[in-house]
Amino acid sequence: MDERLRLFLFLITFSVTHTVAQKKISTVALSEQTANVAIDRPGDVYLISKSNQILKFDTNGKLLSVYKNQASPTLFDPRDGARLFAYFREDQHYVFMNPAFDITASYSIDSSAAIEPWLACISGDHNLWLMDAADLTIKRVNTKVGAVEVDTAIPKDLSTPAASYTQMREYQGFLFLLNKERGILIFNSMGKWLKTVGAPGLRQFNFLGEELYFLQDDRLVFFNLFTTESRRMSLPQPTDFVLITDERIFAIKDQVLTVYSP
Repeated sequence: MDERLRLFLFLITFSVTHTVAQKKISTVALSEQTANVAIDRPGDVYLISKSNQILKFDTNGKLLSVYKNQASPTLFDPRDGARLFAYFREDQHYVFMNPAFDITASYSIDSSAAIEPWLACISGDHNLWLMDAADLTIKRVNTKVGAVEVDTAIPKDLSTPAASYTQMREYQGFLFLLNKERGILIFNSMGKWLKTVGAPGLRQFNFLGEELYFLQDDRLVFFNLFTTESRRMSLPQPTDFVLITDERIFAIKDQVLTVYSP
């Protein structure tokens, strides 16, 4: 059998299997709308509400803890669940928190690194990626010595106003920038643009193993970072946000969190 045909049949089987086998585990009523979502490596889910709370749920939908602050983080990444990262654009600082949302460390971004830090995300365990709105550049900062190791402009034919950029994250040696007018811009570790995935209007993206995934037209789209192959998966129902692990699908629609077994 031709290899392309074999791959095509495999992906169809995968999608059908996952659509049919999805079983509802729990349904959780939320007190308000969700503005953004995140998931840590062990599989706990974080819902960022429009009133700036962060609600942490376990893999079965049980509420574990709540974070309340006057301002919601511009970017929040729970990472491994033990050392949570949050960036606050308003006063240009970032913090690390423990699983109970207690702040364990707080740092201000030096103006010598970026004139107008729009987005910030962790790089490795200690360094930092910044997107500078002043000149639409991306920079990687060695926080141990305070040196900018990478400083490169977003290509002009891809750039849009800074407000178009809503999410940034490093994963598997790549840097990902979500642009609501373009899609997901992918850069290598030296800040060189490689590819744009997705379409305008995406609200969020995440990762599972070697795949980038995002919600588009009520279906999950998976993009393999190393083979560049893509596939799609149907969902049990229309949803605003979705997060997945090997064992769970978390769907958020209006003010309801539904947990499924894939």
